[in-house]
Amino acid sequence: MEGICKVNKNIENIKSSVSIGLMEKAIELKNEYNDIISLAGGEPDYSTPKIIVEKAKNELDKGNTHYAVGKGLLELRTKIKQKLYYENAIDVNVDEVIVTPGAKMAIYLAVCSVIEPGDEVLIPTPSWVSYCEIVRAVGGVPVQVALNYNNNYLIDDKILERYITDKTKMIIICSPNNPTGKVMSYSEWCAVEKVCIQNDLTLVSDEIYEKIIYDGQKNISPASISSLKDRTITVNGFSKAYAMTGWRIGYLTACKKYIDVIYKLFSHTITGVSPFIQEAAITALDCEEDVKRMLYGYEKRRNMFMNGLNKIPGISVMAPQGAFYAWVKFETLNEENIATHLLEKVHIVGVPGMAYGDGNEQFMRFSFANNEEELAEAIKRIESFMKMYI
Repeated sequence: MEGICKVNKNIENIKSSVSIGLMEKAIELKNEYNDIISLAGGEPDYSTPKIIVEKAKNELDKGNTHYAVGKGLLELRTKIKQKLYYENAIDVNVDEVIVTPGAKMAIYLAVCSVIEPGDEVLIPTPSWVSYCEIVRAVGGVPVQVALNYNNNYLIDDKILERYITDKTKMIIICSPNNPTGKVMSYSEWCAVEKVCIQNDLTLVSDEIYEKIIYDGQKNISPASISSLKDRTITVNGFSKAYAMTGWRIGYLTACKKYIDVIYKLFSHTITGVSPFIQEAAITALDCEEDVKRMLYGYEKRRNMFMNGLNKIPGISVMAPQGAFYAWVKFETLNEENIATHLLEKVHIVGVPGMAYGDGNEQFMRFSFANNEEELAEAIKRIESFMKMYI
């Protein structure tokens, strides 16, 4: 039987998604306990703006349910091109945009189209749980670049150069960062620029949280730096900013050389994103007031949740500059105790820090994209939990 059931070893050996696993666990537990609070997911609690939903419904009623073959609807790619130019200072052609079923698939397509077996990919950590596993899935070697919490996870060229070898081919960076909420500064992007140019590296820039950013800051797209433009694959989507997680629509843009290769893989795996969803995304790009409304809510929750947690002895929280996660340091506990005991003793579900890179045993990621009532209750429970150990 062993000889019959042979599978791809690269896929067999990747780790399951910790965050998705915990979201599934939370759903199961809610059927057993009615007081479970799940702060594990990366999902807005807001509903998709009504005008977007109505657009999709109208398209369905019109029978717009057939294949949408190609890189994406021309109108949508044109609006994305305009958005990239005016908001991100990235000048691309319409043919250099591919619409994908979610930003995660865009990242997979980018990595799969550039990385060959044995190539190394630098991933500054803490980082999103799927980067390393996507690299492993295509036969690449993820190299975790451990950043320093006490230095606000600063990236500079000296840190990156320590991990460069003759096999290094790519760097993946998310800003604002998941899980820490850190936003890359211009000087940090200049350090990345230096390393990429000196070592002929491709940069994948994950900008899915770009519109969820606080305190008047602005996210910088590295492809707006002229020397990085032709070596950067920019990934974005509609899930976070427009509360469209279940719609599964994202996009990527890059120079023609990358796009031509990526589109070959796209055409054999995806064919195209559902047309009624693309039409809804066209409408979404005009919903900036809804984006601002949700951002106001996230910032209010961030301040409330962060301030509440920082008052608990034994806990410290770095102020997130973007995204909607609290990266919480438990000074006296290790990762296994935190994740397991928080769930068992006070019915709080969060993601253990080790999911985001080695050496993060003392951390947990909690989403504050829940309603304020749940967040206030979570603070009380975490405080009572800490009293058991201090």
